[in-house]
Amino acid sequence: MNLILIHGRDQQGKNPSELKKEWLDTLKEGLSKNGLELPANVNIVFPFYGDLLDALSKDIRNPNSIAGVIAKGSIEEKQLSFYFEILSEMALNAQIDDKQIGDLIVGTREKGPLNWEWIQAIMRALDTHSPFGDFTLEKSTFDVFVYLTIDAIKSQINKFILDSIPQGPTVFVGHSLGSVVGYNVLQELAGQNIKKYITIGSPLGLLSIKNHLSTPLKMPPSVTGGWYNAYDERDFVALNSLDTVNFNITPSIVNSNHVKNKTKNRHGIIGYLNDASVAKEIYNALTS
Repeated sequence: MNLILIHGRDQQGKNPSELKKEWLDTLKEGLSKNGLELPANVNIVFPFYGDLLDALSKDIRNPNSIAGVIAKGSIEEKQLSFYFEILSEMALNAQIDDKQIGDLIVGTREKGPLNWEWIQAIMRALDTHSPFGDFTLEKSTFDVFVYLTIDAIKSQINKFILDSIPQGPTVFVGHSLGSVVGYNVLQELAGQNIKKYITIGSPLGLLSIKNHLSTPLKMPPSVTGGWYNAYDERDFVALNSLDTVNFNITPSIVNSNHVKNKTKNRHGIIGYLNDASVAKEIYNALTS
């Protein structure tokens, strides 16, 4: 049995071996709460795409690169529109209204996707009124933006993941952006028995994310054992459950909002994999 672990954004420059160990140590902690251990015969694959995505993102920003020349004149407007969409959804979930945003604005108070001052004010409001400021103030959606909106980058990341997947029964686990990458990869994966797709802290329920997925939305054909999605309701990345309202596919996704993620922003991988129910779900999929 294969276990594929797909990490999220902002992992560039990290040691892949150490990051994999962090995931596994945390998963083992969650399993121990059930009196369980990771099965000995599991082939664990941790496709580290963080450095590749970072390099591709930097290439897009370089006006002297081929990618930068192609993108020049179009990427900034698309980027601002994407930021406006995703940050507005996060602010709505955090119950931050336009007045709270407007009180923090510097410059013109006009609301809109092309007003960088308004977007910055949303970031400040999230930093002031929610635990998720670190995510936003670092302008940390750029790598998410380029993956979702630039097909050449999406194709390279997807191929990198696809090339790492061995044959045989497989369980997929995707965290954060990794759940989006996993969804796209699984749509391309033919002839493979995916026993379960497990997503944690997934932003797939966000309209700003769904707008950049292939439509119609559908259960990846390779997934034979169902899809389980766990999230913390205080996690502003995973603010919408993957239910029939936000991610209507057949068969439907099993959602669980029980997680109490103890990391600072309620989104960290440690706060998900050490959850007893999430760990049990992974174990059951591996041993079914």
